Amino acid sequence: MKLTNEEAALHDKMAEKLPELIEEYFQRPEITSLGVALKTINNSLTQTLSYTFGVKKKLALSEVTHPIPSAIFGCPTDVIELEIDQEPLSSDDVTEVTTRNEKTDPLIGGISISANGTLKKRGKEVASSGTLGVMVHKRTDDKPYMMTCAHVLVGSSTRLDSDVCQQSKWRTTLNYCHDCATLKDYYYENVLVPRDFKTINVWLDCAIARKGEHRNATIGKVFGVDEIIEGFATIDAFIIGEKVRKSGITSDITTGNITSITSTLKLPDFDGNTVFANNLIMIQGEDGLFSRSGDSGSAIFTTENPRLVGILGGATLSGSPTYASAADAILSKWPDLSF
Repeated sequence: MKLTNEEAALHDKMAEKLPELIEEYFQRPEITSLGVALKTINNSLTQTLSYTFGVKKKLALSEVTHPIPSAIFGCPTDVIELEIDQEPLSSDDVTEVTTRNEKTDPLIGGISISANGTLKKRGKEVASSGTLGVMVHKRTDDKPYMMTCAHVLVGSSTRLDSDVCQQSKWRTTLNYCHDCATLKDYYYENVLVPRDFKTINVWLDCAIARKGEHRNATIGKVFGVDEIIEGFATIDAFIIGEKVRKSGITSDITTGNITSITSTLKLPDFDGNTVFANNLIMIQGEDGLFSRSGDSGSAIFTTENPRLVGILGGATLSGSPTYASAADAILSKWPDLSF
């Protein structure tokens, strides 16, 4: 399902028009996302590129007051139901894979982590868990680092050097923190990223934490997966259609296909304000589901010759598609990370 040279060139040409379309269509409250993506017909991916609009509720055409045109700039359009899960972290009423919630040594991707305390988000104190994505090297440091989503470990009042708990503090009997790492840096914003000889804004929801003294780590290893992640993937049009996998604490190991690298979503920031998160990677689950609440932070990687594509940012209410921060955005801020 990978794009040909001609299709990749068309993708990049279509993507140039996205800022204009976002400015026009994001004024409509029912529009939740927009990007150049593989078109879906009867819930199956096709090879056709389209301007793909996400809406909170997909209606019959006869019920729509202002329908999306069937073509824009001579290219087909698609409309999918896409409502963001506003609570992307795991809570007490979410069933998780039990073994992933245990204290784990060595540290690997795909296991439960949390901040050492509640996180302040949208004016509320939240006690929740997420997924450790993967352990990596940092060339300027002799200690390994864990990589996950920023929103797994950070709220509006979080400070750097805060303790990170694995297993999740909220999955222990007495809410005890096995502090295995300290938060060293994070981003929850659009960042400038060089891609395809241009500099673009790309949403980065990612945090790195330095491993402590009392735990080991296996670089690139992910729970339940034999293969080791060996590097970072190149993010360009040719990765669209690529088969990818993730290992998360809620929905376990799932596979899917990359459908877009240019999608903009309306997301809430830590204070509850709506932001436009640009150039996110979108993944369609192979069997419908790709992720659920609690899988945030999971590493998303190619199934062949495993390379990190991005860090899972969140799920839609249906569980698919899923959005992720791209590998090149991660490297734009931490170029010294490696496997």
